[in-house]
Amino acid sequence: MPGKASSTPSTKKPASGFIPTYLLAYNVVSWCGWLYVLQLAIAELIKSNGDWRGVFEVTWPLLQVVQTAALFEVFHSVVGWVRAPFMTTLMQVLSRLLLVWGVNYMFPEIHTHGSYTTMIIAWCIAELVRYSFYAFNLKTGSVPGIISWARYNFFLVLYPLGVSSELMMIYQSLPYASKISPFYYYFLIAAALTYAPGFPVLFSHMLVQRKKYFKGAVKKSE
Repeated sequence: MPGKASSTPSTKKPASGFIPTYLLAYNVVSWCGWLYVLQLAIAELIKSNGDWRGVFEVTWPLLQVVQTAALFEVFHSVVGWVRAPFMTTLMQVLSRLLLVWGVNYMFPEIHTHGSYTTMIIAWCIAELVRYSFYAFNLKTGSVPGIISWARYNFFLVLYPLGVSSELMMIYQSLPYASKISPFYYYFLIAAALTYAPGFPVLFSHMLVQRKKYFKGAVKKSE
């Protein structure tokens, strides 16, 4: 799915020590990776006058790295270095890895479909906002208003765009999956069906967090 849920922003004294420094470095490096993926995609679209068929080729090598590196976030949750729930983090990371390794890596035939481009653009923007949100919180103990605003508004478009693109990628892969194995074909269908309960829960959670954010913003302005 396009992004991970978070708690409402808070102002606190920035922590010091190895773990906060490591987490800050992780978020900054991840932010840079996603920014570069987005730049590559946009540059290709501009160069090709909006033809998305070449976006996969220019973004794929780096996308594999930056998305697979999200497995570190599962580890961070397991050892308690972050407050993110383990199962939520695991499911969201695995759903992304399914699209990277279980769909796009497995089936080159679908690489020129437009849903790949819309998917990674949604991923990139969501991750740029998320990692900058976490990085500022770790570095300064507070988050700039524009980033908080983006965190609790962009998802209204990015989540539906990302999910619909991911489902389209899975759908495009089904004919090729059936040639590999009936089991894999039905596995992908089952994976797609998990979006039915998963997306509303995640989206509803973010709506609640958005309401809390704007409620807090109104109180501060009074």
